[in-house]
Amino acid sequence: MSEQARGDVHNVFSGNATYVIQGRDFSAVHLHLPLPQTPQDRAAAELARLVLAQWRDEAGALGLAGSARLAVGWRADWTVADHREHIGADLAGSTAGLAGLAAAFQALPARRLVIIGGPGTGKTSLAILLTLELLSLHEGTGPVPVPLLVSSWDANKEHFDVWLARRVHEEYVGLSRDLDRARIRELVRDRRVLPVLDGLDELPRPLRSAALAGLNRAGADSTPLILTSRTTEYTELVAEEAVLQAAAVIKAQPVEGPAAAAYLRASSHPQRTERWQGLLDHITRHPEAVSARALSSPLMLWLARTVYARADADPGELADASRFPDVAALERHLLDSLVPAAFPAGPASPHQPHPVREWGHAQAQRALGFLAAHLTAARTKELAWWELHRAKSPTFLKAPALVAGYVLLMAGSSWFHDWITGGDPFQAFQVAAGATASMMFGIMGGMLLLLSQLWKGPLPRRLALFGRHRSRIPGLFWFLLFLAPIVLLLAQDEPFMALGFIVPPLLMMVVGAPADTAQAVGPRALLSGERASTVLMVLGVAPVIGAIGTLTVVQVPDRIVLLGSWISGTAGAAAVIAALSPWTQWLLAKVTLAGLGRLPWSTMAFLEDARRVGLLRQVGGVYQFRHARIQEGFAARQRGGVPARRRRAATRAPWPVRPLRPVSSTPQSVRIPGYIGVRVPRGQPALYVLMWTMALVWTGLITYDDGWHDPGAVQTVGFFVVLPLAVDLLIPPLTWRRAELRLDEDGIAYASGRRTSRFEWREVAEVAPRLFEPVPGKADDGTVMLHLRLTAEAAPGPRTRVNRTGWVPLWPLDCPTGDPDDATVPPELEDALVRFAGERWQRPPAGR
Repeated sequence: MSEQARGDVHNVFSGNATYVIQGRDFSAVHLHLPLPQTPQDRAAAELARLVLAQWRDEAGALGLAGSARLAVGWRADWTVADHREHIGADLAGSTAGLAGLAAAFQALPARRLVIIGGPGTGKTSLAILLTLELLSLHEGTGPVPVPLLVSSWDANKEHFDVWLARRVHEEYVGLSRDLDRARIRELVRDRRVLPVLDGLDELPRPLRSAALAGLNRAGADSTPLILTSRTTEYTELVAEEAVLQAAAVIKAQPVEGPAAAAYLRASSHPQRTERWQGLLDHITRHPEAVSARALSSPLMLWLARTVYARADADPGELADASRFPDVAALERHLLDSLVPAAFPAGPASPHQPHPVREWGHAQAQRALGFLAAHLTAARTKELAWWELHRAKSPTFLKAPALVAGYVLLMAGSSWFHDWITGGDPFQAFQVAAGATASMMFGIMGGMLLLLSQLWKGPLPRRLALFGRHRSRIPGLFWFLLFLAPIVLLLAQDEPFMALGFIVPPLLMMVVGAPADTAQAVGPRALLSGERASTVLMVLGVAPVIGAIGTLTVVQVPDRIVLLGSWISGTAGAAAVIAALSPWTQWLLAKVTLAGLGRLPWSTMAFLEDARRVGLLRQVGGVYQFRHARIQEGFAARQRGGVPARRRRAATRAPWPVRPLRPVSSTPQSVRIPGYIGVRVPRGQPALYVLMWTMALVWTGLITYDDGWHDPGAVQTVGFFVVLPLAVDLLIPPLTWRRAELRLDEDGIAYASGRRTSRFEWREVAEVAPRLFEPVPGKADDGTVMLHLRLTAEAAPGPRTRVNRTGWVPLWPLDCPTGDPDDATVPPELEDALVRFAGERWQRPPAGR
């Protein structure tokens, strides 16, 4: 095109072209080329591409994409926000106008936003949609929005930037060549990552306070972020701690009847709209009706749409006030009807490329209930297949399975030694000695491999080798590689012995490194990678270890002895590799849980179908329930109706009380004796594995030296075998100590051993059950204790522990859910508090 300016003609070209030709004469050509991309620009673009690809698919699976989008209103809430001059503008909008909401967010000076609302009000959905909108507007130099669960952050142990870089690397990097740990750290350092943090309320109360303080410290240098939280928890946090600096706060508004009706009408089958008309008219004309109030949240609207999507369903029954007298009854009905509506019945169509399999409603309900209860007990939202072996049933079977495998291995080895040597005792001894050495080398290599993974945990593995996966090889590998020549030089007389200490761990670390950079490829790909790593180590590494053990010990140059020792040693090393593999632990968990009827035999396929029907969502290599309310509902039904309370597992206190009888009670005082102890979990697999491994090592050494005639040999091996059993039986009772709680007309006292703490009633303002706040650095375990709050004039003693909110913990209480409202107060303690504490005693609802 051309422009006329001051009598001159200027030719202007913009766009892409291979050649640009200008005719006639000209004096100058001005080129305005874009700046070349730096490695950091390419890394940011690659991260944006990965995040967009994952969450675009998840938005479709969750029903957030498409034309039938629910219009949820969001308004600014200045009661929990920073000063207006720090925020810069009033922020409001709707999910129906995401472009305007995203533009308003980008116009904020600090670009910090908190999204609050009640359960099921669409906080996570807005965060996902806002992420996708911001990614569509992303420019080369702007920050990349990255959704993450904030519930995995312990602010007492890890700086926000360190945690953010680690989680981005674990969840989103995948197999990208342009992204590695160093590049991710640079993006975080230069504020080119916009963390979208979901679920602040899921953190335990002390960690929630530490997280808010950590985010405020990060905000000192203008770190942009988006944060979601439930209204109640965030309001309490702001009231007791501080606001999130320079952050705008928007709160979800209830969905009005006309908007709910429009959504249900638009999302229903066009030929079945008349079935919905009765309900739609009811919620539009009667906003105070039970159905209108229940369907004022996005979650319940999605449940209603899903449950009544069948051709034979009658959504008009939701308007029946006699059947659903309150909101809780209608919500419970929708949650209970979710599985039959989501999972189809009957054979799948052969024309569908990936049909949802027929699992049976009872089996699907049972499996989802077990998974929800397991996640609630583990206090997490992430369902990782390599962590499923930590469920109760597989945990109990680990030690027996290990013992059974060891016995079978020893029995098979003994038979094989006799068979291959023809019963010759000397040759059989040589074969056994070589096999034992190989197993010892394998055990030491496995222990070093586990040591190298202590920081990352038992993550699944992929083939590391070299090249682009080199960064996943543990640092211990390079140390051993540096140490190898020194060891070989010092052990010139026993070179194979030196190789036995160096080569097995090196091979194990090379073949199978933790796949923390490949979680974005999905759970099934991670499972395939772990299986391939295990098989390659069994077929490739175990024979090498068997050969080294044979050459180290066997002194007879006989082919039969060498072959027998190598085969037996390879089998022993392979058994050690299999025992340490997350894939083997996954098989044990799957077989155990499927055998008990907790999960289907095709567990991974079931999880994929649950995601396909919208009950689960995939985040990197793990699954999550679509919404916390859905997880709570399945978990409550699994426990027989006990409500799941905000991340609290159905746990017992780590300081349980064993009551003593009788309780001493007079009109003037009450004395409640008991034993209080630290709850030490029994059956720790790590203790059994370590001690029995030592027993195995000593068995090999004694066999090699032909030392079984020594009376101390059996005692040495027996010591390591019996020690974990003795620890399980003897240590827990030793932690119990006698304690006593005393109440009288003048005050309340707690005595343990020689220590007594007493508080006069005139110094006590309130007595109530509350969550116990552990010391900084330790996780909240859901313990509920009887607390008292002192008056402003009272001064606690030097040895009195006062938590952050001014409460003093006194006496553990039994609580099945970890929620103070569900605490059970013993009748004698309840009577004493009513008599002596009077109005200071705040009785929990369960006690009422």
